[in-house]
Amino acid sequence: MKVAKLILARWGVVVGLMTFAAGSVVSLAAASPSEAEAKSLIHGFLSAWESGDAETFATALHPDVVFAYPGGRLDYGALTALFTSYQKEKTDIKIYFADFLISDGDRYVTAYQFAATDVESAERFAVGTGIVCRFADGKLIEVKEYWDSQLASLQKSGEVPLDEGIVAPWPDSVWLRPDTID
Repeated sequence: MKVAKLILARWGVVVGLMTFAAGSVVSLAAASPSEAEAKSLIHGFLSAWESGDAETFATALHPDVVFAYPGGRLDYGALTALFTSYQKEKTDIKIYFADFLISDGDRYVTAYQFAATDVESAERFAVGTGIVCRFADGKLIEVKEYWDSQLASLQKSGEVPLDEGIVAPWPDSVWLRPDTID
């Protein structure tokens, strides 16, 4: 009987935790924007890089935002400082959007190409980027970007073409062949 009560008590805890977890998932999903709203928010956030609209950029971000990318993580202050820095260090910033948005109800995934010219070197680059976003209180709370961190330098040196305006992880005109893969 003691064993049966212990098993029931443990199952009660498990069921209670599962109910709590399910309630958390439901409340997160309920707080998540629709796909159309998410697309609009993400496009607004990214378009601010191109327009230089610091107010739109900052208001798109939750105060507890975490922005993660190859090589680092930034909080709200560091991300808004990066935005300000890019507006001084880059010119002719262009954002090209992919025509899809995928969601599991909590995370939203899309792709875009970020193109710009370095003020100091006058060299242009255009890097395809995958982005995964989460929202809280109608603002971006988590932004994860994925890109080839060497692509911009290869484009600036002329080793790889820009293919600007084509949203892809690597320039669309470059085909990998066995003789070019090391």
